[in-house]
Amino acid sequence: MKNLGYYNGKLGEIEKLTLPVTDRAFYFGDGVYDAVMCRNNIPYLLKNHIDRIFENAHFLGIVPPISKSKLEGLIWELCPLVDGTEKFVYFHISRGSGIRNHEFTKTPANLFIMIKEQKIDNIYEKMELCTQNDIRYAMCNIKTLNLLPSVLCAENARKNGCGEGVFVRDGFVTECSHSNISILKNGKLITAPADCHILPGVTRAHLIEAAKKHGVEVVEEKYTKNELFEADEIIVTSSSKLARGVKKIDSRPVGGKDEKTLLLLQNEIYGSYINATQI
Repeated sequence: MKNLGYYNGKLGEIEKLTLPVTDRAFYFGDGVYDAVMCRNNIPYLLKNHIDRIFENAHFLGIVPPISKSKLEGLIWELCPLVDGTEKFVYFHISRGSGIRNHEFTKTPANLFIMIKEQKIDNIYEKMELCTQNDIRYAMCNIKTLNLLPSVLCAENARKNGCGEGVFVRDGFVTECSHSNISILKNGKLITAPADCHILPGVTRAHLIEAAKKHGVEVVEEKYTKNELFEADEIIVTSSSKLARGVKKIDSRPVGGKDEKTLLLLQNEIYGSYINATQI
């Protein structure tokens, strides 16, 4: 199968799977989501991502229609049905279904899973980024389905020939449209604090662990747009990017001053991905 869609027990190719328009994901984006990479039919760091979607659902008062262990088993069961060695696995839980009404419906939550073939990024190829004002609300720490500002940011990046857009709020860097961003400066890894303005990414946490393992001091504090441009290296992290360096921002050359530390952290993260998904 080239791809797969799953909705409340129904299976089919994504383009042929039908979902009811009464799903609150359709009306309001009323739900939470997560995603993992899968290699050799082994979903990478799946438990971490399932923990996060359940935490996010609880925060919003959504009761998942399935237990953590059953969701994990279901994803493991579905991955081999899709062709390819490397795959992208997306899953979301919406609050339920009903005739459009802002107040919560009293119906069971819905589970949607999508799996498609997708290769991990070449993490050793440096990216180009562009900056954009962060116009999002103050719930960025919850991975909700309400992604319009991120969609606009990502499209702006694409139009400018960049791989990601960087959000800047009141002069401080928060994160990218669908990635976290950290910097290396004077031998330290500096990353924005896990507050309501960034998503505490699973790969971001992995980067912090890798830095501590190799004796790189970690500082979780705000840093400015100017500090971003003056960084020794810049690291973009996500499930599909793992940890990529950056060569230009807003068409200005950046980084290139501590490639030894950058490579050390990249090798640690990429090696963990390969080892964890080895047959």
